[in-house]
Amino acid sequence: MSSNGFQLMKERRFWPLFTLIQTTTFNDNALKNALIGLLSFTLAQSAIDDVIRVVQKLPFTGDMAPGMDGSGLVPFFTFIFTFPFLLFCAIAGQIADKYDRAKIFKTIKTAEVGIMILAAIGFWMMNVWILALALFLMGAQSAFISPTKNAVLPQWLSDKELITGNALVSGFVFVFVLVGMIVGLFMSGMESGPKIIAVAMLVFAVLGWLASRYQPVAPAPNPDMKVNYEPVTATFSVLFKALKSPHVLRPMLGIAWYYGLSNVLIIILPAYLKTVMGYDLSVLIVTLVAATLGILIGSLSCSALSKSGKWGKESIGLSALGITGVLLFTLDIYLFGTTQSVAPSLDELKGLNVFFAQSSSLRFLADLVLASFFGGLFVVPLQAMAQRRADPAIRAQLMSAGAVLLNLAVNVINVLIIIMLGQNLPPKSPFLIIIIGSALVAAYAIFRTMRPHDYASHTGS
Repeated sequence: MSSNGFQLMKERRFWPLFTLIQTTTFNDNALKNALIGLLSFTLAQSAIDDVIRVVQKLPFTGDMAPGMDGSGLVPFFTFIFTFPFLLFCAIAGQIADKYDRAKIFKTIKTAEVGIMILAAIGFWMMNVWILALALFLMGAQSAFISPTKNAVLPQWLSDKELITGNALVSGFVFVFVLVGMIVGLFMSGMESGPKIIAVAMLVFAVLGWLASRYQPVAPAPNPDMKVNYEPVTATFSVLFKALKSPHVLRPMLGIAWYYGLSNVLIIILPAYLKTVMGYDLSVLIVTLVAATLGILIGSLSCSALSKSGKWGKESIGLSALGITGVLLFTLDIYLFGTTQSVAPSLDELKGLNVFFAQSSSLRFLADLVLASFFGGLFVVPLQAMAQRRADPAIRAQLMSAGAVLLNLAVNVINVLIIIMLGQNLPPKSPFLIIIIGSALVAAYAIFRTMRPHDYASHTGS
């Protein structure tokens, strides 16, 4: 079977999966960022105060005061999205090992259409709580998509196609994340924007639902398994299985680190561009687009580079090159940042004309794009490694453990950033998290490149 990406996109065993994943990615981010936009810029203060009064009654939120800016509610609503992922992911992994995965996707996408109808009602009524419920349900839906997707890719693709398939899925996920983010934030501030967002999300949900109808069958590898529906014990169970499969756990830890470092950039980039470099929103959008293109090109490059066979059987050499590139270009951003002066006035932020006229800004942009490019080279082979090495009978459960680790990594790094910023350290300090973590990962990746191990492959099953 051809490992060419264009050919793979024509195959029934791939294009429906690709379509349903990307439509869900758009809807996740459009809904989440539209809600952020409403809270931060659109809703009247009286409506925000009503929300705060409700949130105050919940545990650990009593210090929120009426009259605060709506952006102060953003962490609460972000948690509404991430919590169900951690709650249901391990259960979803068991279900994906017990039942036909194509049927699971059909059920998921049917549910998404219903969730988008609920979200549309929320946007039409400008009701935050209906939107919050839709956000919670989309988080739960994502919990089922993640392990099922990672389990079915090696079932439908051959060994030679696995890196190409992961490159296409992962690369374009970041594109649809960015598009959903921009649509959600900017349209939420327009008079008819929320209604337009509602229609767009419903269209994407229907497209994903239609794509799910064209998937081939994906027979369950473990149909007699008894599913544990208790979230806590189920989560510890899949993590224990991952510990017993260290050859699968290691690449999953690498993937978790990659999404952790990506989250660092997402969190600190807006403030860094504004308070350290003195640029406005237009520059932030350009840098986000450029970084996304860097990830996309890096991911897709894995498909071509892996064919040469020079990077090892599992292309571990590509991952080592990738994380080394992330380390070096992030280090340059950190060192380069010491030469930047704080913007004299946040009311006089500079635009794109000044950004592109300054060599120092272009150096920053080049570092960011190249770090993103090498990040794509790093993560795609790891995804293929974890998938092909996993025992088919428990593959989805192992992949759900990887998703749990990923979310834990993101949340731990979020806490580290909050602690660092709370110590009044320079705004560029969080880049140290990427530098130190990537240095450790790079050392191990280079070691594994020099001392490769021939692991059994379980693709096509």
